[in-house]
Amino acid sequence: MINSHAHLDFDNINTIAENAVAIVPSIGKQNWIDVQMYPYFAFGIHPWEVESHSQQDLDYLEYLIKCNNPIAIGECGLDYLKEIDKEMQLYFFNFQLGLADKYDLPLIIHSVKATEDIIFLLKKYPKLKGEIHGFSGSEVQAQQLTKIGFYLGFGLQIINQKSTKIRQIVINCPLEFILIETDDQNPNDLQLVAQEIALLKQIPIDTVITQCDNNAISLFNLK
Repeated sequence: MINSHAHLDFDNINTIAENAVAIVPSIGKQNWIDVQMYPYFAFGIHPWEVESHSQQDLDYLEYLIKCNNPIAIGECGLDYLKEIDKEMQLYFFNFQLGLADKYDLPLIIHSVKATEDIIFLLKKYPKLKGEIHGFSGSEVQAQQLTKIGFYLGFGLQIINQKSTKIRQIVINCPLEFILIETDDQNPNDLQLVAQEIALLKQIPIDTVITQCDNNAISLFNLK
């Protein structure tokens, strides 16, 4: 089973099931070295971290991308729920979009209360592909994103019966555009996410796991 978004390098997470594969994104310069311990890692600057980074860090990010073999750019994106300078967030996100386009790498995107802006910016780069992790947008936004070839990542939030909007999006979203993840939760809970999708869609869990794994393999060019 492929976990499309797991912060395994965080202090509270250090185990993962033997038969699982995880994609480990970075959040900024503080863990660009740490994530390289894992077979599948991504380099990026998280929107929460932009105020502690500079243009020099962005230039170094490009250097790392050229000299190493990340499978994606991320975690990057926009978060308008946080009181973080919006223009700075947009500058860092745009720069990373440019890197993904230049080096032909998929994106791992964090989007909170900012999905409209993210869709607008992605349309400027028609070659780009990637994952909106922990998707929290609307049904219409989900359709817009899958239409331009982006995948939607879902995690433990879908298990909450009160998350009616996201659960309905899972039901309506084609399985071919779904990825499963645990983010900064216990990575061994990935099975629970797959089980919930199977229940919501009323299909066998093996179908969910196989298709979501194939989605991750295709998007991130996993070997």
